[in-house]
Amino acid sequence: MRAFQRASKGMPDMPFMGNKLSVGNKFARFKEMNEEESASRSSLLKDLPRNTLDVSWTMARNLVIRSPCCAICEKSDYDFDMDNSSRVETEWKCCPRCNYGWCCAEHFEEYQPKHTAEICNTYIRATKIERFRYNHTVNQGDRFFFIPEHPLATPMESFPKDWDEYFQCRTPMEYGMRHGLPDEFFPSATFLLSQVNTCLYGMYEHDRDFFTTVEELTIHVVGPAFGFECEGGSPTCIWEEIMHCLPSVKRMNVIFVGPETKMTMPLGQMASCPDCSAKGRIRMQAFHELTYHDYYASEEFIKPDFVVAFNTGMFEEYTESWKKSLEVMLTLDVPCIFTSYNKHEGDADFDVLTEVNAQKLTDASVLNPFHVNIPFADDGCFDKFFRCNMYCICFRGRTTGK
Repeated sequence: MRAFQRASKGMPDMPFMGNKLSVGNKFARFKEMNEEESASRSSLLKDLPRNTLDVSWTMARNLVIRSPCCAICEKSDYDFDMDNSSRVETEWKCCPRCNYGWCCAEHFEEYQPKHTAEICNTYIRATKIERFRYNHTVNQGDRFFFIPEHPLATPMESFPKDWDEYFQCRTPMEYGMRHGLPDEFFPSATFLLSQVNTCLYGMYEHDRDFFTTVEELTIHVVGPAFGFECEGGSPTCIWEEIMHCLPSVKRMNVIFVGPETKMTMPLGQMASCPDCSAKGRIRMQAFHELTYHDYYASEEFIKPDFVVAFNTGMFEEYTESWKKSLEVMLTLDVPCIFTSYNKHEGDADFDVLTEVNAQKLTDASVLNPFHVNIPFADDGCFDKFFRCNMYCICFRGRTTGK
C-alpha cells in the first residue's frame, strides 16, 4: 500500500513541487555537481561532505527533492543551473507569512494572486501541527498519541458522527478543557486514532449487532506501512481503544499483513490497560511480511472478522497481486473497509471494486468522518493538500449471482 508515502515525516521546510526533471535525473545532476571542484558551486551543495553518496545519502535525497520549485515555470535550482552556464544562483521568493508558495523572482508577482488566504492558512495549520508532533517526540522521546483511558461498560447505540462527538463522548474532561490545550492537541491525536476509529466506524456501518456482542475479534490490517500504521517502528496501544468501545470482546487479534511490514512475528500477547488486565481481556498482535493471498495460503492464517486497508492507492497499483488479494477478501465474505487520500482516489478504488463484483454498502466512496485531521501538502501538485483516510468504502463479499 501507499500509506502515508506522500508526506515527509519530519518538520517540512518547503514543499516538493512537481519539477520538470525526474527525480532520477536530478540525482544524476546532483552527483555531477557534487563532484565538481568549483568553489562557486551552489550554496545548497557546498556544505555537504565529499563522500555524500556513501554517508549522507538521505540528506542528499532530501536536498534534491525538497529544493524550491517555481509554482509557475516548475523549475528548480537544478533546472536553472543546467540552463545557466554562468552558474548564477537563482533568486527565490515565497510567501512571507507561511513560508511556502515558492517562485523564482521572475514569476513571483504572477503567482501571488493564486496563493489565497485559504491556502496560506492551511500551510500554517499543517506546519503548526507537525511542529507540535515533532517537539513532543524530541522532548518526550516518543511519538505523540492520545488514547481514552476508560473502557465503556456498555457499547454505544450508534457510533459518534464525527471527531467532536467522539472526543466529547470518550474524553469529556479533556474535551471540556480543549480551549486550555494547544490548538494542535486534538488534531494531532487523530493521526493514530483515525486508524481504530475508522475500523469502529466500519464495524458499526456493517453490522453493529455482531461487533458489539462478539467475544473474540480478529482484525486484518492489510498493507501496513511504517509511515502510518507502523509509525515509529510498530503499532501502539491505540488499538486497545477498539476493545474499550466493544466491551463484549474478551480477546482481540490484530494481524498486520503486507510486504512493507518488513517483519514477521507470530501472534503474541500485548500489554493491556489495568482495567482490561483485571478483567482478563487479551490483546494479541502479529506481523506477516506477505501479500494477503500468500498469507491466506499459509498455515498461520486466521480467518478475520474484519479487514481494513488504509490509503490503498489500489487503482494505481491494481496488479495481478492485488487482484488475487481482493479475490481472497471477497471469498472470505467478511466486512471490509478501504480508505483513500481524496475523493478522486476513493472513486477510482470504488471502480476497481465494482469490476471485481464486490458488494458495496454505498453507491460511491464517502467522506470518512474519522479521517486524520491534519492537512499534508501533496508532493505532486502545487498548493494542494490531502488527508490520510479521507474517503472510505465499505464492502463485503460479491454481488448476488456473481
